[in-house]
Amino acid sequence: MARPLGELIPHILQQAATKHEAVQRLQRKWPRLVGRRLAAHTRPGGIRRGRLTIYTDEPGTNFLLTLDKPRLLDKLKTEARCEIEEIVIRPGDLG
Repeated sequence: MARPLGELIPHILQQAATKHEAVQRLQRKWPRLVGRRLAAHTRPGGIRRGRLTIYTDEPGTNFLLTLDKPRLLDKLKTEARCEIEEIVIRPGDLG
């Protein structure tokens, strides 16, 4: 059944706020979760459908994160209390 747009907007805004809060929480805890060395070369991006995108500034960092995915997923679930099922690593500008 179709619902008026005015009824949908609060729900959509709440979902966006929840995702934004999760990313902010990750950004604050990031050095502790991945270590200072990796944190200097990585940045958590968005979370979409249980998938966290991590941006890196060096190919070697991509490799290290790939090796560390299982441990990082466990830490994200327990320490950061995020509902993340998968990590996607992408090259990107950290600026």
